Formats: sequence, C-alpha cells, structure tokens
Amino acid sequence: MQRNAYPEWSWSPSRHTLFEECRRKYYYHYYAAHNGWLADAPELAKQAYRLKQMTNLYLVFGDAMHKMAETTLMQFNQAGRLLEADELTRRVRNLLNQAYKDSLDQAAWREQPKKRTMLHEMYYDGELPHHVTDTIKRRIPILADRFLGSRSLQQFVQEQQARLLEIERLNTIEVAGTKVYVKLDFMFRQDNRHVIVDWKTGQEDERNKTQLRLYGLYVHRMYEVPYERLDIRTEYLLSGQCYEDQVEGEEMAELERHVVTSIQLMRDYLAEPAINRPLSVDSFEPTENARRCRRCAFLEICEYGQRSEDTSSAS
Repeated sequence: MQRNAYPEWSWSPSRHTLFEECRRKYYYHYYAAHNGWLADAPELAKQAYRLKQMTNLYLVFGDAMHKMAETTLMQFNQAGRLLEADELTRRVRNLLNQAYKDSLDQAAWREQPKKRTMLHEMYYDGELPHHVTDTIKRRIPILADRFLGSRSLQQFVQEQQARLLEIERLNTIEVAGTKVYVKLDFMFRQDNRHVIVDWKTGQEDERNKTQLRLYGLYVHRMYEVPYERLDIRTEYLLSGQCYEDQVEGEEMAELERHVVTSIQLMRDYLAEPAINRPLSVDSFEPTENARRCRRCAFLEICEYGQRSEDTSSAS
C-alpha cells in the first residue's frame, strides 16, 4: 500500500457518527492507525491499525446478511433464481462460525489483521456472551425469510421491466470540495423510477435518515434523476417493515448544510488542513460515556478507556 504522511481527507456518514461518538476514538481510527500496515511503522500505528479492523458479533452478523443479500440478488440477476432460505441461513451461520474461529488465533490476526476477523468480545473478554449468540441464532432464519419476502426484493423479482443498477458499490461525490463516500446496498430501475434500497438487520433508527438522503443526492447527481422520480426505501428485516421516502430539493439543501457543518467541525481539529495533519492526540476529547469506552476497539491504547475499565471493576 502507498505511503503518505497523512490519510486522505474525506467525509462519510459513518465518519460523522464516529466523530460525534468520541473524538479520541476518531483520532485513533483515522490518524493514529495511518500507515500501520507498513512493516517499519511505529508500534502504536501498527497497534491502532490492528484495533481499527476489530469488529463485534452484531456487526459480523449484519455484514453476513448484507453479503447474502448481494449474493442472492446477483444470482437472480444472472441465473434467474434466488437462494433458498435454508441455504441463505446456512451461509450466514458459516460466516459467523468463521469469524469465531479466526478470533481464537490472535497471533494469526496480528500478522494479517485486514484478512482475518477479530471479535471484540473474544479479544477483550475471551468468550462470546451467551445472550448475544442466542439472540443472533434466533434471528438468522427470521431475517432470511423476511429478506426473501421483502417488498423490494419481490418487486425486483416479479417485475419484468426491473433493471439492476447497483449493488454494494463504493462511490464518491463532492460536497464543499470534499470527497464524500457513498455505498448503496441495492438500486434498481422500474419504469421511470429509481428505487434505492437499504437493508437493516437491527432495530429501527431515526439516525439512518442522513445516510438515505445522501444516497438520494448521489443518484440525483450521478444518474441525473429528478428527486420526484426517486424512491428511497429502508427495509428493516427484523421487524419486517419497509419505509419509503421521497425527497425534495429543500431537504437536499438541508443535507448539504449538515455535511458542510460536519466537515468544518472536523477540520477544526487539523493543524494543517491542506495536508490533513491533525492536532495532537490530546486535542481530541474522549467521550464522557463510560459505557461506550467498554465497547471501544481502542480500549487497550486509550488511557480513558482503561480508567473506565478500572471503574467498572471497582464497582
């Protein structure tokens, strides 16, 4: 991988969320971990880079469901048939089992943190919490069935004129001179309408709206589709609910203002904005929410996270 003194400057909804969650975690993720993949990198950079790759059971579960959604859609688009629910369930379980097996071998993960999986639960606690594994086991067949019966998938399968446009493709647009990353789960065209679909495997959450509006802005710009011909759907597979939104130009103007404000706040933490050189680590405030610290991947290198652990043990 190419060596640059500082990481590329960019913006995304996930970057904004992390920035709001904890500025110190944001620093470790985007700056301390930079160049950590290089053999001659400082040890802290290597350590931060490894920890940046860490995940957890719910995230692995969500990723596995998204992979199976992508596989199912591609198979139908190419061969005209969907994965059966049992096969989909089996594959998701296999992906979860592989994540667990990877997490048993910390030495191998340290050698290849980008290619192997390390679960936060295994790394810090040495075991998987039974209540989480039981919950996920129950959810897998439920989500498989609800995905296959979802409104968006069924429309794509049943309508002969439906045409696949994008699946899980990383794209960028520019806002205020900043590269903004966008990745749609799924988009198809039906007659004169473009349908953007976002699969969600967890609980319903209002915070998803910024991400969905950004999808609309991307499609409007890149495909030159008027906003009135865009349908933006959130398929909550756990509840089986599908919410559809239409967007207007005024909402998009508000979205762009939100992105610009977020960008400006992030750039306030840069010593040299032109090259994305950050201020010192001490300038990035830690969260005041100790519960977040206990779930953070950077727990072992953050003195605030360690204090949180000490407080938790004492109580």
